[in-house]
Amino acid sequence: MQLVSKSDIALLLIKKASEIEGLETPGIMGKKALQKSLYFLNEDLDIFKFKWGDYGPLCGEIQQIAEDLKSNGKIIVKEIPTKKQGAVTQNMTFSNESNSNFTDIEFPTEWEKSITNVTRILSGYKPRDLELFASVHYWAKKQQFFTDIYTPEYLYEKLLELKPDAGFSPKDVDRALHFLEHNDYLKK
Repeated sequence: MQLVSKSDIALLLIKKASEIEGLETPGIMGKKALQKSLYFLNEDLDIFKFKWGDYGPLCGEIQQIAEDLKSNGKIIVKEIPTKKQGAVTQNMTFSNESNSNFTDIEFPTEWEKSITNVTRILSGYKPRDLELFASVHYWAKKQQFFTDIYTPEYLYEKLLELKPDAGFSPKDVDRALHFLEHNDYLKK
């Protein structure tokens, strides 16, 4: 059995996201979405180390993995214009042609289930939504670790303090908490 690398895990996530039917744009919508998808996957697998960054939880290793997958032709990157003048999102999809041996990799069943679950839950959300969900989750877990609870008020204040330009509202925090609780990422 071939050893599974962190890059293989990211590539499998991109592959599964590329196969979801019914999406306007299948795949992973940019590095931010890849970061946040792997952040939630990490809740089950605990293989990446995340710290707080400008766009929420961040793992520098994932940035490098994304660049390597792109430069090695393992993923197809398509630039999609955004609402912001001159800005693009680099949508990532799996390249079947460049990954002919990828099906030979045997992932542990639990990993496959977790990756499928994460792609199913997060598909269709914009990178900004994923940033909100991951940011709220990150600080809710921190608050819960120290106080046994998390509160929307604390989470909103924390996001306002750390991400004042993001423009997240108390309603956004409530929406994120509902999403996280509904999908079992947080438990009261």
